[in-house]
Amino acid sequence: MWYWIIVGGILVIVIAGYTVVFIIARKRQKAFDAQYLANKERHEVFVLNKRRLRERGQSGITKFIPFPTYQVVGRVTVGQTMKGVQMNRVQNVTFRTTKEEYDKIQVNHKYRMDIMGNYIGSVVSEVQSKRAQRSAKMKEETAQTKPKRRFLRRGGNS
Repeated sequence: MWYWIIVGGILVIVIAGYTVVFIIARKRQKAFDAQYLANKERHEVFVLNKRRLRERGQSGITKFIPFPTYQVVGRVTVGQTMKGVQMNRVQNVTFRTTKEEYDKIQVNHKYRMDIMGNYIGSVVSEVQSKRAQRSAKMKEETAQTKPKRRFLRRGGNS
């Protein structure tokens, strides 16, 4: 009988601990989402490199346990207008992202992304280069203007 009381007590403690951790994690996620939605910007990023690392966190339990992080290195053009003067600067930035967004991204492609700080929230769309757009348009035009050739078959009527 004492055995079941001890097992029941341990089970209650484990469930209570899990519930507390779940509630704290949910609060932190809601705070992060609110901050992200308030500060997100849409940029065009040319992806130079991407990598998956196991890093230790900054605070709490994550200091001791390495967890996987997904990083994307991209080239971003940042513009600013000061006193009527437009200033642009290209810089390489290392972003963190989720596994789903990491899987969508390919190296040496340009994407339009929602970004806050150094975190990629979502990939909105892939941006085609002007050269690729022109070549696609030229192929389309030539396909429409070229007459279709009909080849003669052997033994067929001509």
